[in-house]
Amino acid sequence: MVIGMRWTRLALLGALSVALVAVACKPNLDETVSIVTETRFLAVQAVPAEGAPSASVTFTALVVDGNGPVANPPIAWDFCDARNPLANLGPVSPECQDPGDANLVPLGSGPQASGTVPAIACRQFGPEVPEVVGNETPGRPVDPDPTGGYYQPVSLFLPGSSGVIASSYGTRISCGLAEGSSDQANDYLARYHLNVNPAVASLVDLASGGAPVAADAAGSSATNVVAKGQSLQLEVAWATCPLTDTCGDGICGADESLASCPGDCTTPEGCAGAERYVNFDLGSQSLVDSREGIHVSWFATGGSFGLDRTGNDGTDATTTSDNTWQAPGASGTVHLWVVLHDDRGGIGWGAYTLQVQ
Repeated sequence: MVIGMRWTRLALLGALSVALVAVACKPNLDETVSIVTETRFLAVQAVPAEGAPSASVTFTALVVDGNGPVANPPIAWDFCDARNPLANLGPVSPECQDPGDANLVPLGSGPQASGTVPAIACRQFGPEVPEVVGNETPGRPVDPDPTGGYYQPVSLFLPGSSGVIASSYGTRISCGLAEGSSDQANDYLARYHLNVNPAVASLVDLASGGAPVAADAAGSSATNVVAKGQSLQLEVAWATCPLTDTCGDGICGADESLASCPGDCTTPEGCAGAERYVNFDLGSQSLVDSREGIHVSWFATGGSFGLDRTGNDGTDATTTSDNTWQAPGASGTVHLWVVLHDDRGGIGWGAYTLQVQ
C-alpha cells in the first residue's frame, strides 16, 4: 500500500549530500520484481493506518535483502511539509528531496519511528486552502484519491555499503469531506471510520491439501521444508469483514454511527480485511457505501512466482488470493514475504522461512 513507496540506490555525493527519490502521494512500492537480491524496502506500515492532523502514529518498515530480513536497519525518518508547486511535474516538491530542507520534520531513526501527524497536513496535502507564504502564487486544495483519501509524505534514508537507499511513503490523513452539502458533511463525519490495516490470517499450500505454511514469529524463523524444484500453490487469506452492518457484531460499519450503534462505535473497531466505508460519489453527488479491494505483493529470496501481484477488487467478496511459487533447484534457505495493501493505503504482511532440501 502498494502499498506506499518507491526505492532506488543512490550514489553518495558526499557526507552532507544525499538525494531523495520522489515521495509518492500514496503508497506505491517498486513491486515489479518479486525476487529479492539486494537491500530493499518492501513496505511501510502506519499504526493507526489513518489519522487526523496532530494524531500520534508509529511507522514500521519492512527492509530485506538477499539473505532475508535486515535486523535493526538504521533508517532516518522525516515528514515533509512542502507542497508540490503547480509548475513541478513531479509527484512532490523538490524541497522534499533535500535532506537539509527546513520542511523536513525529523521523526527518528531505526526500523520504527513515532511522531504526530503535522498539524498543517490537511492544509498542505488535503482539501483545505493552503496558506500563502511570502510572494508565492496561491495554491489550490489537493484532490482526493478515489477513496476520498489524502496523504502526508514520509521520507526514509538507509545507508548502504555502496550508497544510500532512499524511500518514500504516503500516510493517509483524515481531513473530512470537501464536497457536498453541510448535511452531507455532517453525515460523513458521523459514518466515516478510520482505516484499519489489513493482516494476513493464514498462508496455505493448496497443492499439499491446504497444509499451512508456518509464519515467522518476532525474532525467530519457522521451518517449512520443501523439495528442490517443488511447486507450491500458495493461498493467502485475510479477515472476513461484514458485508452488512449488524449492531452488536463488534465492528463499527459504514452505515453505523455513535448515535445508531453506541455499542460498536463508542470506541470504533475496524476489520483487518476488505472494509466497507462511506465515500462521496461525484457523479450522483451523494454519499455511498464502498468496499476496499485487497491487493497482494509476493516476494522471495529465491525460486520464482507465477505473478508478482494478485488480489481482489472491492466488488469481489473473496477473502483469499492465490499464486504459484516454484522452489529453486538447489538446497538452501528461502525467505518469503506476502504484503497486503488495501485501497485506503493500509498495509500488512507475513514473513515465512522455507528450507529447500
